[in-house]
Amino acid sequence: MVSKEEVEELMLKYFPKCPLCGASEGYEVSGVVKNYVQCRACGAKWWSNDFVKCKELKQLKLWEPAYDGTGAALKFKTFSVKFWQDKEAIEKAIADAEAKTKAVDSNKLIFRSEMSDEEIQDSIRKSMVEIASWDWGSTLYGQLGPLISDTSFAEATIIRLLRAIFEQNKILIMQNELIRRALTQNK
Repeated sequence: MVSKEEVEELMLKYFPKCPLCGASEGYEVSGVVKNYVQCRACGAKWWSNDFVKCKELKQLKLWEPAYDGTGAALKFKTFSVKFWQDKEAIEKAIADAEAKTKAVDSNKLIFRSEMSDEEIQDSIRKSMVEIASWDWGSTLYGQLGPLISDTSFAEATIIRLLRAIFEQNKILIMQNELIRRALTQNK
């Protein structure tokens, strides 16, 4: 079994400075098999199976971001040592991951506060059309689905009903928002 000192030396060989904060204060080694390394300056913590062998460091997984949140977008992502040695690649990956997260988060919203009443009404109409499309017999899949799919008829029906219920709930939420706005204006 390797010692903490050996693991820290291996990390220092590849990363004399922390990949996230650039500090050269060294690393704290932890874990039962000494497979976690944490920057003493910023607190960023990495995991790698390569620490167990302590021969060559090929890849690292960011286990915890820095105390200030730097690297949070890359948490639990594994990259090669070359990636972690390239400050520009790290910054680009963080920016890309954050942009993707923001885009996904905004797409998850049923409506946004900046939407006009007309935009919400359009979304309600789209959801109503979506519900109508889940009418089993009106779609080609509904007619041919059992022949071309591994999904049983009962499973497919349940999926379609759940999707229709989801759309109905979206409609109710958007209608409630329109009612709330109307009541707020009338006060």
